[in-house]
Amino acid sequence: MKAQALMEALFSLSEQRVPDTVDTLKAGSPDKEVRKVATCFIATAQVIRQAAAWGADLIITHEPTFYEHRDDVTGLQDDPVIGAKKALLQQSGMTVYRYHDHAHCKKPDVIVDGLFKKLGWEISWSSFDQPAVLKTPMTARQMAADIQRKLGIAHVRVAGSLDAPLRSLSPMIGSPGEKWQLSALMRPDVDALLAGEVSEWRVCEYARDASLLGMNKAVLALGHAGSERDGMELLCAILQGLDPALETRYFDCGEVYAYPEA
Repeated sequence: MKAQALMEALFSLSEQRVPDTVDTLKAGSPDKEVRKVATCFIATAQVIRQAAAWGADLIITHEPTFYEHRDDVTGLQDDPVIGAKKALLQQSGMTVYRYHDHAHCKKPDVIVDGLFKKLGWEISWSSFDQPAVLKTPMTARQMAADIQRKLGIAHVRVAGSLDAPLRSLSPMIGSPGEKWQLSALMRPDVDALLAGEVSEWRVCEYARDASLLGMNKAVLALGHAGSERDGMELLCAILQGLDPALETRYFDCGEVYAYPEA
């Protein structure tokens, strides 16, 4: 199957085709014949090298390859990092597509589904309009420890109530923006946010004051990659459902932050 045909089949699994989407070709040829597919949260230089060594024909990445939402490098052609990364991709011969908008438009959302499946919590969730509800309440301290163990995140940061039982969670994964995160946390039916990137001065300070004022609210900051990468690992199974002859492999980019004290 050619890369473009495979991506079209993948996009068709979503509830709708997203107009003006960022899910487009980023490198290589759409006519590349595909036998091996690499999936990743973000196609770092390390991921590109590892996927090429494995023999991947296609990389499907969730986030941008060139540091801009649409991968628009107009005016940045002379940047040495962008130039070196483009050269690395060209030398690899691989095709790169993004799978972002349609991943979030599929029901269930591929990225959230991957996160909850990896956590293995007894939880009910249907859409971003409604909180996810835990069958058995957990404290933020318990959640953070479980997330670190199961998702391999080095350090989950918590703001707000550490030891109050929490039942309803809003999965504000990735980087949806502080406005949406704060609105979700302010809802009376939401106890905590499972967040990716988070605004400390708005969202975390709201959770801290809520806790100090006797209201149980918490924010658990997993990091952007930590909150979304398990969905891209789940994508491997989805792709094999489209074409069982495909070889698929997830390549982890690791966390963007290092912890020198460790």
